[in-house]
Amino acid sequence: MGPVNILHIMTRLPVGGVENQLLTVLRQYDKKKFAPLVCSLSDKGQIGREIENEGIEVICINKLKHTFDWKIIKDLYYIIKERHIQVVRTHQYHANFYGRVAAIIARVPCIIASVHNVYTRDRKVHRRLFNKMLGKYTDKVVAVSDAVKKDIVYFDGIPEEKVKVIYNGIEKQLFVDKKRDEMRSALGIPFGSTVVGTTGRIKEQKGQKYLIEAVSILSREYPSIRLLIIGDGPLMEEMKQYADLLNVNGNVIFLGTRRDVPDLLSAIDIFVLPSVWEGLGIALLEAMAAGKPVIASSIGPFREIIDTKDVGLLVPIGDSRKLATSIEELLKNYTVMEKMGRAARERAISVFSIESTVSDYTHLYEDILRSKGWNI
Repeated sequence: MGPVNILHIMTRLPVGGVENQLLTVLRQYDKKKFAPLVCSLSDKGQIGREIENEGIEVICINKLKHTFDWKIIKDLYYIIKERHIQVVRTHQYHANFYGRVAAIIARVPCIIASVHNVYTRDRKVHRRLFNKMLGKYTDKVVAVSDAVKKDIVYFDGIPEEKVKVIYNGIEKQLFVDKKRDEMRSALGIPFGSTVVGTTGRIKEQKGQKYLIEAVSILSREYPSIRLLIIGDGPLMEEMKQYADLLNVNGNVIFLGTRRDVPDLLSAIDIFVLPSVWEGLGIALLEAMAAGKPVIASSIGPFREIIDTKDVGLLVPIGDSRKLATSIEELLKNYTVMEKMGRAARERAISVFSIESTVSDYTHLYEDILRSKGWNI
């Protein structure tokens, strides 16, 4: 028997945490065991093009609308049949819905739905009913954290034994602190400046507003402090205006979407992720892998990552003053910063490696297929 054909179905493929994780997983698959294919319900996007550069085909349906469209299920069904797909993995709500319906109709032997975020802002009754119904025909629902698993069990009514936690993983070799001065010079950061950084889409979920407020507080005592905001999003202009309103537009550098995040992390002294909600927090893991001391909001997934004060600091959600005092606490103790950075890197690469992630998925695919009588 040749490699197992795996179809990953995505809602869309822009630059984002879920999409980046898919690209990383695809790179790590054992191509002797698995032949991956990717389908986007919308367009190809930046990550779709990068997946193609890895030699993996990306099919774009370009039919995603705000209303139900049976043609999407029909297109996915034919892709599954024509490509002899044995494993279907779906990601995020729309792909989880359309992809699972098509896979069920096509009688795919292994159907796995991946849930990448908590249900904090998504408790629509019809979605929960669809998830519960489709869950009966899904072999496993994968949650990226225990916090996500709890939401799946509680809101969707999926039996706990049917939900498996597989953490996202990072490629540790990418995150080596070696370009600090070069990156700071390229970004126009004055010598001797303290640099705080964050990564993520600029939207309500990521809480950049609170970090800008914290920098405003800190700038009174640390006028040369700089905040790097890596990422783009619907609130970009609003956050620029907010920084101007707080008189820190000279302290805050908006970098937009970047594909050199590992290098940019080298320029940062302290990484802060003030998210209001998350599924796991791949940006936090990347900063930890880069050996940076980290501060994050005290939400469930981050408490799974930052399990002790040696690894990082947790602050209440939306508390900009506590963010400011936590940053200052580290700035005043360089020894603690260095020690925390080392502990953060050790935890990231030992618990959240991409090798462990892909190994977990490999065993999951194999176990399900063997239980259905497949000889692999």
